[in-house]
Amino acid sequence: MKQIVKRTAWFLFVTCCLAGCGKDGDGPSPEPPPGNGGEGVTVDNVTYANFAGGLFQSRCSSCHTGSGPGTVQWVFSGYGSVRDNLARINDAVIVRKIMPQDGSLTNRQFELLKAWIDKGAPQ
Repeated sequence: MKQIVKRTAWFLFVTCCLAGCGKDGDGPSPEPPPGNGGEGVTVDNVTYANFAGGLFQSRCSSCHTGSGPGTVQWVFSGYGSVRDNLARINDAVIVRKIMPQDGSLTNRQFELLKAWIDKGAPQ
């Protein structure tokens, strides 16, 4: 029994140590998870840089890049590709709500994306 407890404690110690490893101090602190809006993003200040870009990267790129099935309709390759296809994206995501296919956006993601599009998709 003591051996199991020791091994478990050692495993947890090593796991915690490894989780703390990283490139701390090599630049600015990491951004909030993509597409989540981060703290301080509102419908008034939403931009591609602080919200929409991360959302497209996290929720759209798996199908709309490379040889993904969604590349027939639209290829995501950054801000320019989103701006050039904004009417199509607005129709599929905001109006008809058929994208993303792997699950709906959260209420906050939907609200911020709609506000971003309504503001003219600021970079």
